[in-house]
Amino acid sequence: MIRTPLVRSMQILSLAGLALAGGQALAESQYGSGTGTIIAQAKVNLSVTVPKLILLRVGSTNTTVDTVTWTSALSIPGVPTTPITGNNTNVDWSGAAPTVTTSTAANTLTVYAWTNAGAGTINCAMGAWAPLTGGPANADFTVTTTGTLPHPGANLGACASTSFPSNAVATGTWAYTLGGTPAGWVANTYTNTITYTAQGI
Repeated sequence: MIRTPLVRSMQILSLAGLALAGGQALAESQYGSGTGTIIAQAKVNLSVTVPKLILLRVGSTNTTVDTVTWTSALSIPGVPTTPITGNNTNVDWSGAAPTVTTSTAANTLTVYAWTNAGAGTINCAMGAWAPLTGGPANADFTVTTTGTLPHPGANLGACASTSFPSNAVATGTWAYTLGGTPAGWVANTYTNTITYTAQGI
C-alpha cells in the first residue's frame, strides 16, 4: 500500500498521542559528531505535586461537638441556705440579696492541628447568644493554653488569630474559665457556639 505524506503524518501524530496517553516522559534528543571528544545531551524535567492538607481537632473526634458547661449556685442569707427544688419551703431569710457563684473549675479540651501548607493559622468566631441578653458576655470566658497550640485570643471577647508550624503536629489544651458577675444575670440557660477555623496558606 502506498502511504501518502498525509497518511504518514497522521500515523506519527497517533503514535505520539499514544505515547502521551501511556504516561511516558518525553525528553529532547541531540547528537555529536566530529573528532576528539564529542557529546550529546538530553534534559528531562521532573515534577512532583504534593496536595495541601490541613487538620484541626478541638475536643472529641468525628461529628461530636463538645459542650463546656457551668451552673450557678445560689445561697440564701442569713443562715446560708441552698435552695432545693420545690414550693413553699420555709427559710430563715435575712432580707439580704442571695449570693450567686459559678464554679471556678476550668473546662479543658485537648486540641490538635497539622498542615503541610507553608503556614497554618487558627481563628475563632463567636455566634449569637440565645437568649441575646441577660447572661454572660463573651469577655467573661477566659481561655488558658498549655502546649504548642495557643488559643486564638486570651478570652472569647477577643477572638483573634494564632499560627502553628508546617509539617509538625501542634497540640495542647485549652482551659475555659467563666468569670463575670453571675449575681447580675437573669435566670435562664444561655447557649452559644464558637467556630474555630484552621487555614493553610
